[in-house]
Amino acid sequence: MSSNPGQHDAPQYYRPGPSTGRYPQYPQNPYPHGWHGGATPPPAPQPAPAAPAPQPGTTAQPGAVPQPGSGQQAGQGPQWNAASGWGPPPAGLGSGPQGRPARPRQVVTALVALVAAALPFVVMGIGAMFATINDAVLNDTGLPRADIDAALAQTGLTMDQLTQFVRVMGGVFLVLALVWIALAVVAFLGAGGARIALAVLAGVYGIPLLLLMAPTIPLFAVLVVALSVAGVALLFGRPAKEWFATRKLGAASRS
Repeated sequence: MSSNPGQHDAPQYYRPGPSTGRYPQYPQNPYPHGWHGGATPPPAPQPAPAAPAPQPGTTAQPGAVPQPGSGQQAGQGPQWNAASGWGPPPAGLGSGPQGRPARPRQVVTALVALVAAALPFVVMGIGAMFATINDAVLNDTGLPRADIDAALAQTGLTMDQLTQFVRVMGGVFLVLALVWIALAVVAFLGAGGARIALAVLAGVYGIPLLLLMAPTIPLFAVLVVALSVAGVALLFGRPAKEWFATRKLGAASRS
């Protein structure tokens, strides 16, 4: 209001500008030289403008306050950066889980081929473990009966002993087939040592199996050995080798 007691004009009040969030230091007198009624009051002091928000890609000045909304797209909430405050997270440190390398198609095809090569021996092994050898079974083998009788006379095996022998061989075939399938699954899951074991088994048992079955069922023997060799070859192909190496590197870094 008026600083002259002799004046009786209407009281005048100082109205500050709109709030900016920063308050000037008080007490503050906007009329240091006095004011007389009827005169135009001097303009009120304006607050200093706020510092502009740093643009993306620029270095923040020391003492600057980070702006929560800077560097963000419209319609998105602020993202907290643990290293520098508000902003997008650094590369490789996002909130989503880091995915493992994608399994190549060759590894999936190898699993199918290896399992397909072993399934007939699973069926044959289970059947042989419960088989009973007699004259009717020997006649159905497709081999000349005279050759079978000569072999039995040479070895001195009876029908009961031959039955026990077939059952034992069926159990061996079943175990080997299940081990083969287990190694194929383990290799499919990313164990590099399993493919080496498969390669050894394919070399140790593949050629004798081919020679053993070639006289009676050559097409079946060739098909089984071909599937086994193809599956092992796919596991040692370039895409599979790179995938195994990447998984081994990831496992070493996690440990």
